[in-house]
Amino acid sequence: MNTNWHTLSNEDSEILADAIDQREEFTEKLAIFRSGLLPKERRWLQLAAHDIYDQLSERELTVLELRTLKHTFPVIADALGISVSSAKTYWRRCLAKCTKAIMSTNRAIGDE
Repeated sequence: MNTNWHTLSNEDSEILADAIDQREEFTEKLAIFRSGLLPKERRWLQLAAHDIYDQLSERELTVLELRTLKHTFPVIADALGISVSSAKTYWRRCLAKCTKAIMSTNRAIGDE
């Protein structure tokens, strides 16, 4: 497609927006697929992650996601409309649940 960007029509912009959406969806699915490329002895971590996500409250999951994106507690608190202390409390709860799940399921798949 050899098109000058300044001459794009509304129809072209819809096609471009659709292509961007498809790219984002494909990138997400590919990342999920790649995460499955683990040695057999480490796959229990993936299963533990699923269990952890199911145990986290919606707020804990949001704080976990923001912290893993390297946001600070003040930024998280501001974004969620909570105090910094509350953001830290949610983070500590996430870490406790993660630690408990990882420590209790540390086994290779097939050991059951």
